Amino acid sequence: MQRREFSKLMALLACPWPTGAFAQGEDADWSERFAAALRERPWLAAWGNIDREHYQGEAATSGRWPEELRGTLYRTGPAQHEVHGYRNHHWFDGDGMVQAWRIGADGVRHQARLVETAKVKAERAAGRALYPGMMAAPPGAAGLTGPDDLNLANISVLHHHGRLLALWEAGSPYEIDPESLTTVGPYSFADARGGSSMRGVPFSAHPRVDVDGSVWNFGYASGAGLMVLWHVGADGALLSAGRVAVDPMTMPHDFVVTESHLVLLLPPFHYRPERRAEGFLNLHEWRPEDPCRVLVVDKNDLSSHYFLELPAQWIFHFGNAWEDDAGVIRFDAARAPDPGIMTHTFTDIMRGNPNFRDTSPARHYRYRIDTRERTIAEEAMLEPGLYSEFPCIDPRVGCRRYRKLVFLSQREGVPAAHGMLNELSLFDMENGQRGFFRYPDEQIPEEHLYVPRPGSEPETSGWILGTAYDWKRRAHVLNLFDAEGIADGPMAAAELPYAIPLGLHGKFVAG
Repeated sequence: MQRREFSKLMALLACPWPTGAFAQGEDADWSERFAAALRERPWLAAWGNIDREHYQGEAATSGRWPEELRGTLYRTGPAQHEVHGYRNHHWFDGDGMVQAWRIGADGVRHQARLVETAKVKAERAAGRALYPGMMAAPPGAAGLTGPDDLNLANISVLHHHGRLLALWEAGSPYEIDPESLTTVGPYSFADARGGSSMRGVPFSAHPRVDVDGSVWNFGYASGAGLMVLWHVGADGALLSAGRVAVDPMTMPHDFVVTESHLVLLLPPFHYRPERRAEGFLNLHEWRPEDPCRVLVVDKNDLSSHYFLELPAQWIFHFGNAWEDDAGVIRFDAARAPDPGIMTHTFTDIMRGNPNFRDTSPARHYRYRIDTRERTIAEEAMLEPGLYSEFPCIDPRVGCRRYRKLVFLSQREGVPAAHGMLNELSLFDMENGQRGFFRYPDEQIPEEHLYVPRPGSEPETSGWILGTAYDWKRRAHVLNLFDAEGIADGPMAAAELPYAIPLGLHGKFVAG
């Protein structure tokens, strides 16, 4: 993209953040409600608050940690849920805390640090909560000049071209020092000549790394009615950027990439800026009678795209995608019938009153797009009554044909005491076999990742690495599984003497 095109794109995205739409209603004391609920449901501690801004400790290890497994698991997630007496009204409103689990010859070390975003600094200086969130605005909420005023850096991380970036949904990445975890500041991608900064342009939390080491991503600018598309080189230079007008705009969270295309599913959760409501989520309307639009974009020409349609559905996360020589795209996703978990469950849980029975859980689906005929089809991938989320793959097969899928799951009729997902699954997409391990009720598992064994062929040998919150002991645990035998349970574990509130996503960096 030429410099003139960069300037044009920035001008289009310079529209005001919809501050005027946020009403400020009477604020209930959610802190007291949550504290009372915690006494009856101790597992709610997983959505409690941090008691400090920096953690550091040695983990007590057990089992057999392989000598060839060396590296760092970086994670982030909402952690500061209460700011100067005000408790957030949605799980995703917590200020982000980046963690590093460092696995070495001397054991497992851990550290975590609150991301020093502009929001954290402003609220610290003001001595109160300042900004509106997903579902509500605090009393006397301040106006916003743009999305980075509200940037929480709390969804995922990207380790790329030697930098560690903490990612949010709709703003700039935040650069984090990978050793100390101190915050460097908002990060701007620039073209190869060092010009045309893209600071403030939405860069979503789920970029995809291609086989050449380059990164694809998108971002949605609700106020501008634009979907922004990114392609960043392996060296960190911005190779190209594009835009697609979307009307009505919605809230995509993830997408997939193949050899030739980008695919985004746009649920009928329509952005309605004319509404006057508390919180950004309430500026949206769920229309189940409308289709889920499917945006298909040519990787070689970001201005070339078309739309397909599926029945209404809500998707947080995709596993992977690939495309054959005939131009047929195949991909998978955790598909829910509606966004109820986003609009109800994740706010109810913050006041200690979750109702999982009224939530429509996600089931795993596979999709097929014929790019020549421009048709799309979907089908359930797993048996009825098996729910799924947080799918991941061997990173070496990203954007290419794959066979094995790792995800968290839960079977209907056997829920955990905490109501969240309680199994780790590995599914073979060719033979349909699933191996799984059920976590004990006192542990709430977080996202688990496939870590390849050094020197092995893709998907042939490796480990599954993931964390869990032990709500009975108020401790965090890092568990390691043999990818070929997860039903046997963890082969090794590392336990901290403290716990961080439940997080979201991470990346393992070998070395």
